[in-house]
Amino acid sequence: MGTKTEYDNNGTLVVIRVYDAPRQAVFDAWMETSKVQDWWGCADTVEVKSEIEPKLGGKYCHEMTLRNGYVQPGRAEFIEYDPPRVFAYAAPRSDEMPEGEGMDMKVRVEFIELNDNQTEVRLTHTGIPHEFSPFIEDGWTAAFGKLFRFLVTQAHAA
Repeated sequence: MGTKTEYDNNGTLVVIRVYDAPRQAVFDAWMETSKVQDWWGCADTVEVKSEIEPKLGGKYCHEMTLRNGYVQPGRAEFIEYDPPRVFAYAAPRSDEMPEGEGMDMKVRVEFIELNDNQTEVRLTHTGIPHEFSPFIEDGWTAAFGKLFRFLVTQAHAA
């Protein structure tokens, strides 16, 4: 099964994928800076710098450098943290958002243990301005694919 996505007109995107890896390993891939920097970002990402403080109120920040040299900063704070089941973060309103779009974007990631070696990841991203939805959906789809390749590589290295 590949990555499934569903976007509604209220600015909510849901992304789901099943990984052949234990829940703790998948969760760690999202929390450990050295691992996140190997897979995070859209298809055009060539480098990621991360700062992660895995705790309620901690930072969850990623700066992506794209192929064209553009640097996309991303800063957020954990608003929910229950390892290895779930975490959520909120990103403050960006100056790039259209006028009148005042809501913060929030991302909640659930790790559902299907069996000892399979984990479903369900990401819910809310507060997406409609005009950004295609880019954000494409970005998460690419990232979930990159995470799949990362986890396969980690499994073969073990």
